[in-house]
Amino acid sequence: MCDTDPHSYDCADPNTLIGTPFLAHSLVDTAELWSFLHPFATLEERRKLLVQVAQLLGVDSIS
Repeated sequence: MCDTDPHSYDCADPNTLIGTPFLAHSLVDTAELWSFLHPFATLEERRKLLVQVAQLLGVDSIS
């Protein structure tokens, strides 16, 4: 799928190095995009979103 669809969002950029933590970079990019699209979101709303994402990813605790 990734080879035939260069715009697939579930695949790493082909220029990404093998050792690059793709998921972490994707989450940071998504968070930056979200903050741009929702510039007036409160800190509490951002924290709730962080906790929700962490739970979906199976993270046990957030420090």
